[in-house]
Amino acid sequence: MLKSGAQCMSTAAGVLLMVAAMAIVTGTVLQVVQFRRGRDIVSRGQLVRRLLMAVLLLAVIGMLFYGAVYPWPDPLTALKLVAIPFVLVIIVIFLAMSDLRAVERLKHLRQAELYRTIQDIQDAHKKHSRETKQ
Repeated sequence: MLKSGAQCMSTAAGVLLMVAAMAIVTGTVLQVVQFRRGRDIVSRGQLVRRLLMAVLLLAVIGMLFYGAVYPWPDPLTALKLVAIPFVLVIIVIFLAMSDLRAVERLKHLRQAELYRTIQDIQDAHKKHSRETKQ
């Protein structure tokens, strides 16, 4: 039995959405594992923000999957299946911008710490050089 073009498109969209969902879950699990082991430099607030973004993206994917696989019974349902994911994506974008600002702030703090350490090493080297000359 041959499928229509819309059914093939729905199946392809469903598969792509499931792959995207698995990628989000995998990335989230790796982020949590790295945080628990102390190998990640993100703060607890950033981790919570990233987990919230992952949950919201999974909700968007679930709604898009439902909209791609199942027929829309009425225009109100169609509007919900388009409007709610759109609003969730806007929320995710604002959370991502907030996370980016936190990463930039942390980068500048680490960079300043590195410059201070380099300066301390240079000062110690100069002091040691003066002491050896005397």
